[in-house]
Order: sequence, then C-alpha cells, then structure tokens
Amino acid sequence: MSAIVLRHLRRQMRRELFPRMAIRSMSVLSPHPSTILAPPAAAHERYISYTAPRFSSQFMEYDGVSESVSKIINEHALQPQTSVSLQALMRTGRGEFLHKHFDEEKIDISPHTATELVLIQVASFLRRELPIRLAHRVQDLEGVPLVKEMSSVKQVKELYIKSLVELAEFDENITTAEQEQAFSKLVENIYERHSGVLVQMARGAYEYRNRIARDQTNPRDTFAKMEETHAFLDRFYLCRIGIRVLIGQYLALRQPPVDNYVGVICSVTSPYEIVKRAIDDAAFMCTRKYGDAPEVIMSGRLDLTFPYVPTHLHYIMLELLKNSMRATVEWHGVDADFPPIKVIIADGNDNEDVVIKVSDEGGGIPRSNMKKIWSYLFTTADPSIQEGMVGVQSNEAVDHGIHSPLAGLGYGLPISRSYCRYFGGDLSIMSMEGFGTDCFVYLARLGNTREPIPV
Repeated sequence: MSAIVLRHLRRQMRRELFPRMAIRSMSVLSPHPSTILAPPAAAHERYISYTAPRFSSQFMEYDGVSESVSKIINEHALQPQTSVSLQALMRTGRGEFLHKHFDEEKIDISPHTATELVLIQVASFLRRELPIRLAHRVQDLEGVPLVKEMSSVKQVKELYIKSLVELAEFDENITTAEQEQAFSKLVENIYERHSGVLVQMARGAYEYRNRIARDQTNPRDTFAKMEETHAFLDRFYLCRIGIRVLIGQYLALRQPPVDNYVGVICSVTSPYEIVKRAIDDAAFMCTRKYGDAPEVIMSGRLDLTFPYVPTHLHYIMLELLKNSMRATVEWHGVDADFPPIKVIIADGNDNEDVVIKVSDEGGGIPRSNMKKIWSYLFTTADPSIQEGMVGVQSNEAVDHGIHSPLAGLGYGLPISRSYCRYFGGDLSIMSMEGFGTDCFVYLARLGNTREPIPV
C-alpha cells in the first residue's frame, strides 16, 4: 500500500473511527470465543446466529493449492459462521460480556486491566471466526462459474487463502496481552492487504463483462439474467463488509478513546452531520467534473442521533448524492439553473427505522434499467473511465473516496444497499422517467438486527 493511501486511511480512521472504549462492567467470567458476542439468552436470537456451511458434504479441491492448505480451507468451511449485531458489538466493546469468557476458559485475569481483557476477548473471537468466514468465501470463489476464471478474481482468492492460512497458524488460544498484541499486528496487516479487494473484484466484473461481450450478441440482456453471478457478488460483498467491520471494530478498540464511540460505532451518529459532509464531498466531485454543482436542501429531524457506523452512512449518502448531482447537471445542462436536490431525515419514537430520502429532478431512470442499477455488471460510465479505473494499481486502490470519478465501475448502488442491509436496513429507489428519482435509505434504529451472513 502506498504511503499516500496509508496516510489517507489513517487520517480517516482518526477522524471517524477510533473510538472510546467505556468499560461498564468489571465482572470477568465467559464462554467459548464463538459466543462471546452473544447477549443474555432472552435476547439471544435477535443478536447472534449461526449459518450452516454451503458445501458441508464435499471436500473441495482448489486450483494451485496444496493438499494441506485445501484441508485447512475445508475444515474451516465445515464450521458455521457466527452472526452478530451492532448492539452486541457495542456491548462487547464496553466489557459487558467479559463474564461470559474468562470464567469458562479459566483464564487468570489478575494481571490484566479491563481494557486488556476486552481486547483478549475480542481477539479470541476473531481468531476463531475470521478463518471460518474466509474459508466460506474461498469456497464460494472457487465454485462460481466463469467468474472464477477472471485473473482479478483468482488474485482475490489467493489473497483470501493467504490470510486464512496465516490466521489458522496463529495460536489457537489467546490468553495473554502479548498474544493479543501479536494477533493485532497480524489482523492489521490483513486489513490493509484487503483494502483493494472491492476495486479488485470490480475489475474482475469488468473482465467478465468483456468476456461475455465477446461471446454473446446482446450482452446487456444477458447480464440482467445472470442471477447466479449477481447472487455470488452480493454474497461476497456483504461478507466482506462483515469481515472488515469485525476487524475494524477490534483495531479501533485498541486506539485512544474518542467520546461517544465504541470501536467504529458512534452511539450518537448524526445523519445531519454525515449528510452535510457527504454533500461537501459530492459537490467537490461534481464541480471538478462539470464546473458547478446543484444546491442541496436538508429538512426533517436534523437533531436526530442514533447508534451507527458513520463511515457506512457516509459511503451510502455520498453515492446517492453524487448520482443525483450528476443526473441533475446532465439533464438540465451545465449552464442551466439547477433545481435543488432535497434530503429529508425522518424518525419518530415508535419508528423501527431512521429513513433518509434523497429527491432529485435529474430526469429519472428508464423503467427498463431499474433492475440493472442493482447489478454489479451494469454501469453508465464512459468506457474510458472504466478502463482507467481497472488500470489502477492494487496498492493504490481503496474502497471509496472523493478522488474517484462521478461514475465508475458500476458497484456503487449495490454496495450501498449491502451497507444498508448489513445492520438490518435497506435501500430502495423510485424513479419517474422524464422528471427525477427518489432514493430511500432505511436504517434500523435499535441496532439489534444480526448480520445477514450468506451461507
């Protein structure tokens, strides 16, 4: 990873991620790492679940992989993944489940501070959980037809296998602060090494599009029907979000405290502040491209705060706002007086969701394209921009940022929907061709929805 990208990531993490770890419970007793994130039994089903492996009855072989490594992958893929919730992540970070770990494991807690105990507990969970999740994704990457033959996808699979083996070779039981520190360095390297996977997989989809275009007379219609490929990419990206949340939460807990944060989760996330920053970023990108940008007017519950991951919400809102700005400018022309884009934040004490609506008058989307906007294989970007993005070196490719073009490889909307769905929300779009588009972002207020981990 280049020094510029590393500085950017560290700056972003300092600004938004690294949190305050408030230890509310000094009790120290606990279970197997697989259940350390579970809350009390009465609320168990809302917070944590397990998913059965997709390939539970077969021993898979992997191209270019030794028999011993194949065995490691298959053994971990036979184990169920553990699904957690935002509430469980917060309560674990506060130390509320310490009693579930150290008593059962019979670990001497006397030499450790409360912070060290939380870190040991979370590291123990990740030591078990991450290899399982990586193994499931390796099997999925090996099993998806045609896509697995793309060179970029093969590189991602190799990356996942390397990380899986490194984790599997680490001490199985983490009981000391020294072990936890060594483990943190390992997962930090994995976190940085995987930072370009989003763009790398988009590059694979680009290669796949070109491959299909050579083999089919009407490739766009073919893409829309490729449900298996779309389902695979949905599974992959959703699981990638989960892996990065778990690692990011752990690494953030190791940083100096930040008010109102537990790991990467802000207990008083303000949609108004997040949207305001996304407006600035989207306007910068639009002005860079067209020389001007539409005004954005916000209304509704501007005082609202709730627990959420600010970087997730920023990604979602930046994607929607830059799409709206681009559509508005191109529909009305760069010399026109643009109608404003409207953002409404809605919430009530009895609402199950915080809802954010983004409305534009950018000409709308043809009904025939509505399904395609959720496809990773569809983009309206200029082919030269796509070629430029896939040409970015892996060590320069990060998840997202203001330096990317307004329209790129076509994964912005489906990834945004995955971010929404990760903690129990959703993203929907209604369009009136010839007028404009309304986007609705649904975010679960209580944070007690478990991850929808695909099997």
